[in-house]
Amino acid sequence: MTASASAPLPKANFPVRRMDFSFASTQKYWWSGDPFMTHFMNNLSSLFPYGEKFFVDSVRAVRDQVSDPQLQKDISAFIGQEAMHSKEHATYNDYAAEHGIDLERLELRIKVLLEWVTRFTTRKQRLAATCALEHFTATMAEQLLRREDINTQMDDPKMYKLWMWHAIEENEHKAVCYDAYNAIGGGYFIRTGTMLLTTFLFFGVIMTFQVHLMRKDGQLFNWRSWARGLKTLLGPRNGYFPKMIKPYLDYYRPGFHPFDHETKALEKRWKERLGFNG
Repeated sequence: MTASASAPLPKANFPVRRMDFSFASTQKYWWSGDPFMTHFMNNLSSLFPYGEKFFVDSVRAVRDQVSDPQLQKDISAFIGQEAMHSKEHATYNDYAAEHGIDLERLELRIKVLLEWVTRFTTRKQRLAATCALEHFTATMAEQLLRREDINTQMDDPKMYKLWMWHAIEENEHKAVCYDAYNAIGGGYFIRTGTMLLTTFLFFGVIMTFQVHLMRKDGQLFNWRSWARGLKTLLGPRNGYFPKMIKPYLDYYRPGFHPFDHETKALEKRWKERLGFNG
């Protein structure tokens, strides 16, 4: 038996957690009784089922070009985590349907958009788009984990656990697609140019969906809710998105890597808080 044959196979750097949420008793406005912020989170949830399928398809399409066994294991765990996210955010639709919120229509719009993107891009470009969106989600997730002034506004304990679980895992696997992109010879200009295009597309979709959800719920002219929500998201001193500007811009730096943003201690603290073993 050769040394290589006897060497133990690597384990993934993070686990796949099997979750099983139910939102049968969740109130309609579960974010501090506020329509705008509840619908903002509903808005984000609508992106995940088909968005995360796109991520998985993008990395699977280049997997045969990845030779590193550790990265192969991490790709498998990444696919498993994303599959669980899609499953639980599909369950999230049960809550939405119970309260007359049609997230499935928004999900189908994402499906059509991503089918169009897939049709007109190369595998490397799709993986670059996945890297960009993974950086968005990891950065947003990190802010959610750090900002207890914001995350404690989630009144429903199951919604709270769903979003914090998702946030932990987005940081656990934030480097997988990026490492796969580098492994297939992805370059700086495709990576950063794709991020720029993805940024405009992402925020265009978010703004359109937010207006749609507020209008359909009869809350479009609820100026108090808009003001409160926009202050939470965009306030110049403690807004959610302004705190993301620096890590977002860091993506454009030559030599950037997702692990430059250290979150291991943060992940560990939250895993202990939520009772996760691994």
